[in-house]
Parts: sequence; structure tokens; C-alpha cells
Amino acid sequence: MYKVYLSQSNNPYFNLAFEEYLVHNAGEHEKILFLWQNENTVVIGRNQNPWKECNLQELNDQRGKLVRRLSGGGAVYHDLGNLNYTFISSFSEKKVEENIDFIISALAANGIDAVFSGKNDILVQEYKVSGNAFFVENNILCHHGTLLIDSNLEKLSRFLTVSEQKLRSKGIDSVKARVKNLKELKRTITAETLIDSLTSEFLTDSKASDIECVNDDFKGHNFADGETFQERIKRFESWDWNFGSSPEFNLHVSERFSWGEIDLYLLVKDGYIVEAEIATDALDVDLPQKIKSAIKNKKFDYDEIIPLIVSVQQGKEQLF
Repeated sequence: MYKVYLSQSNNPYFNLAFEEYLVHNAGEHEKILFLWQNENTVVIGRNQNPWKECNLQELNDQRGKLVRRLSGGGAVYHDLGNLNYTFISSFSEKKVEENIDFIISALAANGIDAVFSGKNDILVQEYKVSGNAFFVENNILCHHGTLLIDSNLEKLSRFLTVSEQKLRSKGIDSVKARVKNLKELKRTITAETLIDSLTSEFLTDSKASDIECVNDDFKGHNFADGETFQERIKRFESWDWNFGSSPEFNLHVSERFSWGEIDLYLLVKDGYIVEAEIATDALDVDLPQKIKSAIKNKKFDYDEIIPLIVSVQQGKEQLF
């Protein structure tokens, strides 16, 4: 049984919750294609560190969203110039390869000659136009990826370029690659034309009734753990999921103030500062211990740490 779902929501938390919902409710013989788009979003892999993979200050300034997905792999930028595809079916060793061949075939139908390269890239003229990742749950395969159609590559570059803080993480790093929009290769291609190609090819010999549109009003059944669909969306929105699930990392931050220089050496685990050492040339000999007491066991947020140091130095000690 073949089924296509088209998301009319650009909310990344909804789309990832719906994707997980499809995985949990897929039948053994079902083959599902889910097509979706997110707006102004960085999506990180299951085992990645958002502080290392993303310029969070730039993302916040641009009112972007960050979300952690269920699969592994690297960080990607999503906007409305990018189309995301998800294949859901029973797992088999060859299924991922078959899905990639399907994407390449759909691109060929639009006059684009693409090839599969490495572990998870689709290339056109040696430029990356698609990356993909997958996970398997209860023998159901969820294989998803991106198609760069007319994405804002300047934003992509800014969001996925981290600051120069010295950070060592046990998480998975993104692999940087040269990327290009499909629009630069074929002027007539759009998200709509690709959706039509993917849908018609996937539903060969099927009916229009096999296409279902979903939006933010979707409710669905509860998940196996008892969570409602709306609660699942909130989980994908939560700090605990997107930041608290990060791998342990060490961070060195150095800042200069009018009253002296501060070097912070932090150990962050599950998003919380568990150890802190402070070096400074400030005249207040007790300042390192004051700062350490103020920040230890608190959520790590770089934008809160610097104002906190200033408040501690001024004797206000306003904790975040």
C-alpha cells in the first residue's frame, strides 16, 4: 500500500512530530512518502552539539528555530527553498539505496543528471544538492533527506558557521561540502514541480485519494508512551530535547572587560554546567569562586554567561 502525505505546515516541530507519528503507525506492508518544508530552521543530528554546529547568536538574531531530529548525521539548514522528503517502510538492507535511486530518477525527470556519492550525498556536477540520513525503529525504516532548490545559501553559511570559541565535543561533527541550488542548474525547477514528480512517480498505478494533506490542526492518536500528538510537538520544541540531549563537551571562553580578563573552562553535560574553572587577572581575588558558584549546575547559555559575570563582579549576583 502506497501513501503520500504533503505537509502544509512550515513548523519544524510539527513536521518532525508528524514524521515520528508516521513511523509509529506504519503498517508492515505500507510504503509512505512524506514531503515537507521548514522555514528558517537549523536541524541537527541526534548526536550533535548545537553549540558546536550552529551559530546560535546569528540564528536567534534572525528569529530562526533549532530542532534535533531522531536520525544521526550532520546539521542542515531548511527554508522554503528547500524540500524535505521522508520514506517510511519496512526495513531491508537495500531500501535506502532504492530510495536514493528514486530521488535521482525524479531529478532526471526534471532534466537534472545526479549521482550518489559517499555515505549520504547526492551530487550534481560535483556540488551537493541533497543529503540524507535514516533510523530504524521496530523494523520500520525512516529515511529522510533534503533537496536544495532555491535555498538562501548565504544564510545557510552564516547559520552553520560556529563562533571561534574553543569547544571540544564528544558528539558527531558535520562534514562540510560544496553546495548548490538546483535552480542554478535548471531554471524551471521549483518545489512544486519536484513535488509533482516525486508524487506521480511514487504513486504509479495508484489513486489521487492516496495523497493526504496535513497541517497544524492534525491531532492523531496518542503515541505508545501515552503522549498526545500536541505533547510530542512540545517535546521537539523543548530545551531539554534540543539542548539538554547534547553530548558532553568542554568549552573555553575568553572575554576582556574594563576590570580584567576572564578565562572560563567549562564542562557541560546534558546542557548543564557541571564543572567550571575560572582564571582572571581581576583585582578581586574571590571573583573566580563567586563566578563558579553562580554558574555551576545551571543551564549553559553563552548569551547569559557574560551578563552574569558582569553582575557577579558588580556584586549583584543575578543568577540565570
